[in-house]
Amino acid sequence: MQRLEAALRRKDSEGKIFFAPTTLRAGGFWLPELAKGITEATAFVLLVGEKGLGTWQVIEFYEALDRRVKQHDFPVILVLLDGVPAPGLPFLRQLHWIVAADPASEQSIAQITDAAAGGGTAPGELWRHTAPYRGLAAMEEKDSDYFFGRDDKTIEVIRALEAMPDRLPILLGNSGVGKSSLAQAGVLAALMRQAWPETATDAGAWPRAFSDSRTWCVLIFRPGTDPVRAVAEPFIRTWQFDPTDPRRETRLTEWIESLRRGGTLRGMLDATVERLQELGRSKPPAFLLYIDQGEELYVRAGEQERRCFSEIVAQALPDQRLRIMMSMRADFFGELQKDEALYGVHRLISIPPLREAQLRDVVSEPARLLGARFETERLAGDIAQRAAEDSSRDAGALPLLSYLLDDMWKSKDPKWDGVLRLPAPAIELGRVLVDRADAFIATHPGAEDALRRIFTLKLATVREDGEPTRRRAFRHEFSGDEWRLVSELADHPNRLIVTATTEATAPVADTARDNANVVQTVGETTYAEVAHEAIFRRWDRLREWIAAEREFLAWRSGLEAARRAFAATPDQSKNDALLMGFALAQAKRWVTKRREDLSADDRKFIDQSAKVARTRQMRLQGLVGVLVVAMIASVAGWLNQAWLEERLYVLRNVNVVTAAQEKALKPGDPFQECTECPEMIVVQAGNFMMGSSDGKGGSEQPQHSVTFAKRFAVSKYELTFAEWDACAVQGRCTTRVTDSGFGRGRQPVINVSWSEAKEYVAWLSKITGKSYRLLSDAEYEYAARAGTQTVYPWGNDINANGTAMANCAGCGSKWDGRQPAQVGSFAPNEFGLYDMAGNVSEWTEDCFHENYEGAPTDGSPWVEGGVSCDRRVIRGGGWFFSPDFLRSASSYWYPSEDRYDFLGFRIARTLTP
Repeated sequence: MQRLEAALRRKDSEGKIFFAPTTLRAGGFWLPELAKGITEATAFVLLVGEKGLGTWQVIEFYEALDRRVKQHDFPVILVLLDGVPAPGLPFLRQLHWIVAADPASEQSIAQITDAAAGGGTAPGELWRHTAPYRGLAAMEEKDSDYFFGRDDKTIEVIRALEAMPDRLPILLGNSGVGKSSLAQAGVLAALMRQAWPETATDAGAWPRAFSDSRTWCVLIFRPGTDPVRAVAEPFIRTWQFDPTDPRRETRLTEWIESLRRGGTLRGMLDATVERLQELGRSKPPAFLLYIDQGEELYVRAGEQERRCFSEIVAQALPDQRLRIMMSMRADFFGELQKDEALYGVHRLISIPPLREAQLRDVVSEPARLLGARFETERLAGDIAQRAAEDSSRDAGALPLLSYLLDDMWKSKDPKWDGVLRLPAPAIELGRVLVDRADAFIATHPGAEDALRRIFTLKLATVREDGEPTRRRAFRHEFSGDEWRLVSELADHPNRLIVTATTEATAPVADTARDNANVVQTVGETTYAEVAHEAIFRRWDRLREWIAAEREFLAWRSGLEAARRAFAATPDQSKNDALLMGFALAQAKRWVTKRREDLSADDRKFIDQSAKVARTRQMRLQGLVGVLVVAMIASVAGWLNQAWLEERLYVLRNVNVVTAAQEKALKPGDPFQECTECPEMIVVQAGNFMMGSSDGKGGSEQPQHSVTFAKRFAVSKYELTFAEWDACAVQGRCTTRVTDSGFGRGRQPVINVSWSEAKEYVAWLSKITGKSYRLLSDAEYEYAARAGTQTVYPWGNDINANGTAMANCAGCGSKWDGRQPAQVGSFAPNEFGLYDMAGNVSEWTEDCFHENYEGAPTDGSPWVEGGVSCDRRVIRGGGWFFSPDFLRSASSYWYPSEDRYDFLGFRIARTLTP
């Protein structure tokens, strides 16, 4: 650089050259001086040597780019040392380029002088110096030159930020559709350029509200495991404390605690403006927060932290200085709906997969811009067509396409001629990762066991009712040998794993800037994760490994969730969040069998739970000792903790109706025999015509008369998670029933098998001493019809005068085809029973029969002579089903051990005549 400065001075002795070592005065604020120098300059030269660019050079580039945005003929000249790859900077291809072995040579000086006068241009073979495809990584602002296919969505997001600044635009789409790339290489790049994408048409004038967006303070972060810290940390980084300054961590901790106690982002905005002015920097006209991978809020953060974060964001939106946007996977929209704070302020922007025409631009345009070409004219179109086909089946098609293209780009091969070649049979996006994995095992046969352990036990998580998904594993979870293998798998040409280290004390390279400060954070330390979840679906060997470990992995996922909930629980209530009862017993068994496969944090959590449980047991034994003094000695032999806990539960919660009260109950009367039991409704005796009168459904024929000589009781609602969990806490029902992300409490219990439903009624019968059971098939139809003979309990149309009467895929409710609603969300039938049609399908006692020939006529369960008692009758339809399944006569079946997120049950009780 010194030689270049000297050569330029020799060339133009009268010229003024800003060169920091000689121009800046000691003790002065260098940023204002730099800004003044660029404002007065006639040209800006950026020299890139063997070490690339540092953080401060990036800031200088952005300052010069800001001048170019305002004055399009201002020359920004890139001088690239021959053999050095071009740096990752936005809008680079639009600049003057000079590639030279010696930037201070006479030839280079002449080229620089010519470029400064406006005569420079980019070389014709830019492909020799850079690569436009980003593999599995999201594109960032610096990649905006090569970002295609999302002009319409870029415009839509910016218009949303303009029109409703007090709302939160949420970019919602499947994994792998490019939400993060759209936000950064599309929206942020346009805001930094203060212009619509170059390829956009009919976008209209750039919004006046964003006339100074180039100088906004932009902060990018992910919620992570500590979302409140995640939102505070980027602000603190803009304050530019020295990394070794202890005040940095102190101030960060103070602000985090302030936010947790109810503080708002207004204070952080004020403090940031004051700090920037202290540093001699201009006041940013606005702030933009981009929350990347918003789903982390619901899978990695504890409930308390999540709620606090959501309230902070929602309360901050009315501040006119601030705009916020978030991207989120579509499968977490249900979680967003339950997030009252964020859902109340969100504005949904749906991000669909790219279509074939858009994918063709994604494939071909970056290569064209750099002067490269595909071997044949059809090749780019063939790749785009195959990617479009895969997108309809595989949400991860877009990053896999980029991965494929990145592989084709041979920029580091000195013999490469800029022609992209690929045999047509090799265009199989889903096989990219699998081929690399199989190739690695073929060349490392001794590493298969270690590979199995890493991918299965470290990098996979499994929900009992779902497909495997990626798990982020931190460095300390691996042995030294394992981490060396992880590093190899992350390097070219394998790239099966992504590793990253977030430096909490330093800005991320290429994203820090002066007036538009970008700071990015993704976590707390070094971690590894699979490059893309498609490997779980496409690699057969890995699927076999996971199948063999599914039970352990599903349990461990639940354990990790429990540990995170424990960590987020206030100190005064922490003991209540520890493992207890069946969950603790299960954890003890697993830790004995698989101790080495559990993290130190998990083992500590189990040990702490066991220690507290022992303390409780000792206290309980003391109570037993007191009771024994007052009891007959023979009782002491069968007193034990489980029995005593159940007896105490009964004493506290159970209050059964007396014989006299029961006999006095009238049809429609409610009763409830314990505080956490279902509310029951008395159903009158009577008769009805069972089955279909319109010839539908072979199992619904022939229509026949059924008479109930005795009244019985039916639960008012479908059984809820709150009622199920009361049984699970007592260890009488399984704790493994998942809510599939729909929530618990008053949500209907789902994902239960027929035999698990039977466990619940057995427990309820035991604690009350009354006869609780599942409904028979006939009882269900009788209770559902409630005296009607119409198609549905409310009439012959699925809706009543345009009003949604139930939850199904076509009922017209807001839950249709998406999820079950809370019980009681619709009007009851004439018997006072809710959701007898729709919401969730319900198990009955009966075995499945092909028709009603020989069916009981007294309403009792039909458990003899069926097709198979491994199949049990299902009633009621559900949120997932079409209206036809909600007909009062509709009868169908599922295998008795199946579990689904649309399948639950309700209960009956036999009453004294």
